[in-house]
Amino acid sequence: MHSMFIKARSETDMRDIAARICRDYLTGAWKTIPAEDLQLRRISGGLSNFLYYVSLPEDHQQRSDTPRSNYSSGRSSSKRARKDSYSSMLEPKEVMLRIYGQTHGEHALETMLTESVVFTLLSERKLGPKLHGIFPGGRIEQYIPARALKTAELGDSKISLKVAEKMAAIHSLDIPVSKEPDWLWSTMNRWLNSMESTLKTLEKDQANDNKAIAGQEIITRLDFRAEVEWLKSVIEREDHPIVFSHNDLQEGNILLREDCSPASVVEGFCTLDQFDESTQLGSHFSSILISNSTSSSNSGSVASLKSNGVDRASVGGEVVVHHEDCNKNSRKRSMCENIESELDNTRDSVLSGNSQALSDQPCDGEPQLMIIDFEYCAYNYRGFDLANHFLEWTFDYTKPDGPFYYHKPEQFPTAEQQDKFIAVYLEKSSCCGEAAPSAEDIAEVRREVQCFTLASHLFWSFWAIVNMYQEIEFGYLEYAVCRL
Repeated sequence: MHSMFIKARSETDMRDIAARICRDYLTGAWKTIPAEDLQLRRISGGLSNFLYYVSLPEDHQQRSDTPRSNYSSGRSSSKRARKDSYSSMLEPKEVMLRIYGQTHGEHALETMLTESVVFTLLSERKLGPKLHGIFPGGRIEQYIPARALKTAELGDSKISLKVAEKMAAIHSLDIPVSKEPDWLWSTMNRWLNSMESTLKTLEKDQANDNKAIAGQEIITRLDFRAEVEWLKSVIEREDHPIVFSHNDLQEGNILLREDCSPASVVEGFCTLDQFDESTQLGSHFSSILISNSTSSSNSGSVASLKSNGVDRASVGGEVVVHHEDCNKNSRKRSMCENIESELDNTRDSVLSGNSQALSDQPCDGEPQLMIIDFEYCAYNYRGFDLANHFLEWTFDYTKPDGPFYYHKPEQFPTAEQQDKFIAVYLEKSSCCGEAAPSAEDIAEVRREVQCFTLASHLFWSFWAIVNMYQEIEFGYLEYAVCRL
């Protein structure tokens, strides 16, 4: 979609925009607090979404009893604040403001529609953060403090079984989008079309001995289209269950509730001092700014298996890290930073989260988890989500230097760990009703995991090849070879 872009040139511009949106879509004190008194922090700003933490001042309750006459909205806002039908108890004290950036490619409109539908449904079903408002160009989401899991925590028995429950809840959803399992194949085929130029460049680099790493010749030697066709033929021989899937359930996309004050969370945010002219807002947002200015081991390779896969916080589910750590946690974050790319047109977070609202859950010793970042959500084969998650036990994306990840295949869940995970998953899934899963049920899912381990490896190797020449620090070439 073609867009004209404007630039919010100062902190004041962005604060005024945030105040106008919150005043229009929220209730209570939000309608009377002057823009300059709002707390505003830039959370992140890739080229897909702009995220801002917005909160009322600490003394907002006292101010609500004493409306200020010099506020641009004047008496009408004060009257609306008093006469609103919503109780002041429902008034959020802090929110996350998401402003959409540019969208690219033929799938952009479809992605935006899917995003809006799924986020809204999960919010209504209390499976995701509360949706406070949708406006042209973005939305207002619930703020929830949490941190991302560490890779080693995926193997913790309590956490692992909670992840199984959450996965079952996701897979049990009935979402009004296409239920055909086309996403896996269409995504890989789209990447295949884009890989040709990358592979040619890689061949030249190999000839010049640039970026040479052990085993990289496999990338230029393999017939990837033939690999996809072979894999598809193997998968389609069986009638594998199709479910609404997350498709990227790694540790960075699983949040653990932690009690922290807004002040401690805000400390780690990028400040608006870094708000410069490179920060662009979509054209559909321009009217707001203009109006405001005038008014105021199954982890083996595909090839071998074929022949015989800094504290953090969450604001509305978006993982927020200290500024210097922004590119170290999530391998797919880079996909969202490339404004020219049409290889993957999804946003940096199709959903902000998926779980009972963490703020409504007591800390009773049990881990309270939230699944976030539904960038790749779609109906897909059940086995892919399971296999992909198990493989993520073996990849840690926190390595401070190249290739910026650790691969520990020995961390792949044991047969016993898999069985426990699958048993809880089946118990919580609607597919088994109230009956306890049998040994045969568990064994069937284990076979799915073995099959779709191949698919996960091939999928993420394609992702790495497509992104190989991005400037973001990540060992894409090494990762592609590792997954093959």
